[in-house]
Parts: sequence; C-alpha cells; structure tokens
Amino acid sequence: VVDCVAPSDGKKAKQARASDGGGGSRKRVAIYGGAFDPVTNSHLTCASEIVHSGQADEVWLVPCGPRPDKPGLKTSPRDRYVMTQIAVNTMFSPDFPIKVSDAECFEEEALFTYDLLSSLRDQNPNVDFIFVIGSDWLQPSTNIASWKSKNRNWKKGDPEDQKVLVSGDKLLAEFDFLVVQRPGFIVERSPDDPTGLKRFGARLKWLDMPDQMVFIEGNLSSTEIRKRTQLEWKVRDAAQHNTLHTIEGLVPPGVLAYIKRTRLYSS
Repeated sequence: VVDCVAPSDGKKAKQARASDGGGGSRKRVAIYGGAFDPVTNSHLTCASEIVHSGQADEVWLVPCGPRPDKPGLKTSPRDRYVMTQIAVNTMFSPDFPIKVSDAECFEEEALFTYDLLSSLRDQNPNVDFIFVIGSDWLQPSTNIASWKSKNRNWKKGDPEDQKVLVSGDKLLAEFDFLVVQRPGFIVERSPDDPTGLKRFGARLKWLDMPDQMVFIEGNLSSTEIRKRTQLEWKVRDAAQHNTLHTIEGLVPPGVLAYIKRTRLYSS
C-alpha cells in the first residue's frame, strides 16, 4: 500500500490548483504506457486511481509500438489500440479525464521514453507530462539513468553505435515521474531518504491518495489473460459456442467481445 497524504495536504493541493485557474493554468497529464495486450481491469483501476489522487489532471494510456525487448508481442498495434479505446470509452463516463493516445503504437520503430515525452511536450507546450512507472523500475537491477534515446544528429555513414545516446539523466531532469508501488518490489527507505526516491532523482513522487483514501491495487497480468484465452480456445466448447468464461470479469465486456469476434490469442 502506498503512503497516504494527510487530508490537509490533499486539500492544499486542490486549492493550489484552483487558484491557478484561468487561461494561464498548465494541465498535468500522466503518461501510462504499456503493451495493453490486452488491456485489463487492473490497468483501468490504476489509471482511474491516478486521476483520483489529484496528482494529474488527465491520464493518457499509450499503447506501445514495436518492442524489440518483447519478442513475444505478436498482437498487432491496431488490435491493442482498438481494445484500449473500447475499454476507456465503455468503462468511464465521457467527462472522466482518461484518454487513449496513438503517439507511439503506429510508429514503424520503437520509441525511446525520452523521445516520446519530448515529442509530446513539443506538440503540447501548455502541458506538463508525468511518466508513470512501477516500483519494479527502481530495483538494483534497473537504472533509469542508463536509458537511451535516438541521436538526432546521426546520419547515414556515421558509426552504428552512435545511433542512440544515453539520455536517462536528461529524462530524469526534464520530466516528473509518478511511481506506483508494485507488489514484491520494495524501495528501501532511510532517515536521510524517507520516501526512498531521492537517490533516483528530484522529480520522482509516489502515487499518494488524498483525504484518507487508500490506493486500490490491481495485480492482474495481461500475460495471464492471454494464457487463459489460448487454453480456452483449445476447448471444444469455446470453439463451438464462442465462450471465454475464464477471463470474464477480468477485462471490460467490450474487450472480451472484441477478443471473441477477432479470435485473438487463439493460436
């Protein structure tokens, strides 16, 4: 469970945002990226809790494009994008500030995080973008400072190893991060660093819930959804009657209907 902010802190944050109103106020948008293969109820719970926390004015779900680090990602960008749109448009009211962005999923090559956020910042100069990560990215085996981005000055004929640059320090310096506590991935705290985040950078914050609310945690895996679906498609009853009972209630009904109609994960 993530730390809770005292009620007075939540109210102060709301008052500060209200006093900042008018044409000059800047919108805070949380970028929640992922494969969404498929999008699950847990993804939607996390996105809605970010809104409820008051730490972002909007949340954009950003299905990824090509992922060299995920060779098992076989579902097309179109299918993953459509499922995410179906989920958001059927599970939330029209005025609830959660949207789906195609900023990445239809790109021909993978986008590095710094390049994605920089592009969004250029396109939306009045928006402050916040990148959502799980506490699994803050373990000893991971290092955001080592993340890379495209070398914009690289040209054909230059050494291949100069195509990308280490830009993690720029990423950490230029953008805010919202950290979601993930089960089993503890970030050590100390008297000198009570949040445990200071050593990673000054712009990292835990997802904290105001007004004595407790973060509602979901731990549903897309991998488990795919595994169950693949197994169930092999059962004669599922093939004949188009039923996928083992994922009922775990994905939005519209996403379930899409998986059935397109027979996703059947091979």
